[in-house]
Amino acid sequence: MKPHAVKRTITALPDVCVPRAEIDARQFHQQLQILQHELEMQVEELQRSNRELEESRNTYALLYDCAPVGYFTFDREGRVRSVNLTGANLLGSERAFLVGQRFELFVAVEDRFMFVDFLRMVFLGRDKMTCRVKLSISGRASLHVRIEAMAAGVGDECHAALMDITERKRAEEYLRESEYNLTKAQSMSHVGSWRSDPVSGELRVSDELLRILNITREEATSEVLTDLIHPEDRNSVLARLQQGAAQGSSYEIEHRLLLKDGTSKWVYSIVEPSVNIARQVVKLYGTTQDITERKLSESRLRNKKNELQTIFDSVNDGVIVFDHNGSIQHLNHICPEFFPSDILVGGGCRDVFHPDVAFSPLTCPVELALRGERVETSMVSVLEDHTTRYIDITANPIKDEFGEKTRALVFLRDMTLKRVHEMQSIQTEKMSSIGVLATGVAHEINNPLTSVAGYAEALLRRFRDEPSLVNDTRLEVFPKYLEVIVREAHHCKGIIGGLLNFGRKSDGLKYVVDINALLVEILELIKHQPHYEEMEVAVKLMENIPAILGDPSALRQVFMNLLINACQAIKDGGSVEILSSYSGEDQAVFVQVRDSGCGIAHDMIDRIWDPFFTTKEVGKGVGLGLALSYNIVKRHGGEISVTSTVGEGSQFMVRLPARGE
Repeated sequence: MKPHAVKRTITALPDVCVPRAEIDARQFHQQLQILQHELEMQVEELQRSNRELEESRNTYALLYDCAPVGYFTFDREGRVRSVNLTGANLLGSERAFLVGQRFELFVAVEDRFMFVDFLRMVFLGRDKMTCRVKLSISGRASLHVRIEAMAAGVGDECHAALMDITERKRAEEYLRESEYNLTKAQSMSHVGSWRSDPVSGELRVSDELLRILNITREEATSEVLTDLIHPEDRNSVLARLQQGAAQGSSYEIEHRLLLKDGTSKWVYSIVEPSVNIARQVVKLYGTTQDITERKLSESRLRNKKNELQTIFDSVNDGVIVFDHNGSIQHLNHICPEFFPSDILVGGGCRDVFHPDVAFSPLTCPVELALRGERVETSMVSVLEDHTTRYIDITANPIKDEFGEKTRALVFLRDMTLKRVHEMQSIQTEKMSSIGVLATGVAHEINNPLTSVAGYAEALLRRFRDEPSLVNDTRLEVFPKYLEVIVREAHHCKGIIGGLLNFGRKSDGLKYVVDINALLVEILELIKHQPHYEEMEVAVKLMENIPAILGDPSALRQVFMNLLINACQAIKDGGSVEILSSYSGEDQAVFVQVRDSGCGIAHDMIDRIWDPFFTTKEVGKGVGLGLALSYNIVKRHGGEISVTSTVGEGSQFMVRLPARGE
């Protein structure tokens, strides 16, 4: 029952009180019962209403206390008149303690004046007002709250709602810091960002991108950005953009810009599309970095690299750069002449200088250079074609800026020709000494032989002049003995004369040379070679061969080398054949030396002319004879060639131009 209905019933009660004389007692009693019943019903309804009101009040009180917002009532001085449980928890105090306290005591010092001024404006304005302050509570971390307050109707208090915005404040500060850092990062790295809506055409760009493009924000439209792409790159850039938008795939691209002031820039762009559930592109996000300086640096680096590579390739020595781990980093085009390609590609100092040792020896030039030492050494390298090369090595350390990862620069110089010349000089000096010694010995032997031959001839003349001596039976064999002495003495003198001719120093002049006579002279000398008697020597010399114009001493050396090689190639018997011939058509004299010896392997036959290459056993040859013979024949305008079969023998052919050619 509503309160005003109860009031109406009660006020009607005096109307019942009529004079007793006019009303029958029984009727009066009945009316009293009815009135009592109505009053009881009204009391019961009033009690139920009070219970509902109390329950509603308790519910609202619970909602008030447990609301996520702190509710306060302040007087004009800023004292707390009431506060809910959430507000008390925000301040970390009991509600009973807070009542009567000045709220500004809980506000941080730097925000107190702002709060006091805010509260004054609330009471003056009578409108809802908002402010943000920081709370400073002893023993607790600072809180940031937003206060919404409005003065009450009577004007002596105001109601305020406090909301904890600490996390939001931190998020805002973090966002501002992130935006600041992003702006700074973009500025420092020259990276601008942009976002585009393919449907609406909306375009948003960062400040750094505007700086890169050298345009204002008002000018930042899709059309302007398209026009700034270099004309030579525009089609490819737009095609890539359309492809990425159609397929919803990200991509990266480098291209040039042609700015309004006529300058050009290189940029590197990354485009990331955002797609919906239907795989339709709804947004395009991109970053554009100014890489002009990088491109210029790359160009300068390439030019420097080309310059260094040109210098590398211009050096006649091999140049290898090893990194701090001893691996090959750079090399020039000469290096493959020293080492196989499979060693140089991805190899290291071990593959080059000590392939047979599992660890780096103390003598490794690269390891020593990596330790900071300068090394000068040499090595002998055998190439795939079995060619021996003598290499001088110079290794220098290359220290980096911080002195930590030292590299090694190694120079390789081919000293083979120099070593060959040195050994040739040594051999020449040795042969010259032997020649001088042999000439001296020959002279010393020649003089006694002359005396022996002279006295033997004198005795023969005496036997002819005095018949009595012939008739003496005791001396009858003497003439025969003397003839043998004379003959052998002259034979020895002939050998010594040939030896003197062979050992005579060449004066470099050319004379008329009878090849047949020269060959006979050489054959006389080699008759004393070991095993000569065990061989069959055939001599076929064409008669009336034209003379040639040449150096007799040098030609003797050529044919002596060929004949000695032929004799040494034969083991356990065999044959040597010497032939001379003349070709009128070629106007040349030919000398052929053929043997039935061991022959020369096919893979070595082209190397027999190389200095110091020999197929003989150690100590039986130094590999200079054929090399010198080749040079002498070439110097005479002739040719020398060889054909050989392993196990069957070899044939050397010398062609020399006839006199007058």
